[in-house]
Amino acid sequence: MKKLPYNFIYLKYFCDAVRLSSISAAALENHVTQSAISQAIAKLEDSIGQKLIVHQPNQFRLTSFGEVLSQKCRELFSHIRMIEEDLIGSVKELRRVSFASMHSLSLKMLPKTLRKATKRWPKLEVLFRLGHTDAIKEMVKKGLVDFGLVLDNDDLSSFSCHEIHQGEYGLYVAKSCKNEKELPLIFSEERKEVLDLQQAFKKRFGHPPEVLMEISSWEVIARLAEEGLGIGFFPDYVAQGKPRLRRINWSLPVIPYRVLAIFPRNLKASSNIEYFLDICRTTF
Repeated sequence: MKKLPYNFIYLKYFCDAVRLSSISAAALENHVTQSAISQAIAKLEDSIGQKLIVHQPNQFRLTSFGEVLSQKCRELFSHIRMIEEDLIGSVKELRRVSFASMHSLSLKMLPKTLRKATKRWPKLEVLFRLGHTDAIKEMVKKGLVDFGLVLDNDDLSSFSCHEIHQGEYGLYVAKSCKNEKELPLIFSEERKEVLDLQQAFKKRFGHPPEVLMEISSWEVIARLAEEGLGIGFFPDYVAQGKPRLRRINWSLPVIPYRVLAIFPRNLKASSNIEYFLDICRTTF
């Protein structure tokens, strides 16, 4: 293998193109031509002696070697950013933050978080993406976002996790409902918390719960529960701000959850991002 060129601009152009999945978008972000980005990647490929991207029209896809270099570039620029912050010794103006979140979490915390963050950093540019847990994990792994916000109901062993909030799952029904024990349950797909609920219910009542339907949206479940169509099972933060709901106490074991900000395991959050996460924590 040939030696890498001592030009970090080539690496930055490559890293930006990977993050944005587009040479044209990387050119726009760096205020250069598409040709400048393409030539930088070509010079990297020539210096390394390996292809980094699959060269096909209207398609941006990394080779296996490109995947490795992309990860190393993210680590490199993360360390450079931390060195800069250590030298400065304080949190400077945050100009850009990118993150992904689950739908229910974004409804809960995004408005308040952005209001506080933009008040502190008026020039802040926010790139936000919406997705389910698996999609968010993939975005974080590929460096498409700085971090992701998820619940701890999935395998997160390959990530560095920063706790944002702790709470409990609960059973909720419309306040107008008088015969809650006759209503079926409504919950999401079978993840750990749903299996725990089913086991606890069967142990408590001697039979599995009657289920109306499974829906992959806690907000939709909460809405159906408000309309008296069933008993919804979801995290307590979803019930906040919904005065038509009340929580049921059936003496079932507490099923806790944590809201986590996830990063690639070998990357450390910058001081600015840590401060942004502190703002996220205040929204619960």
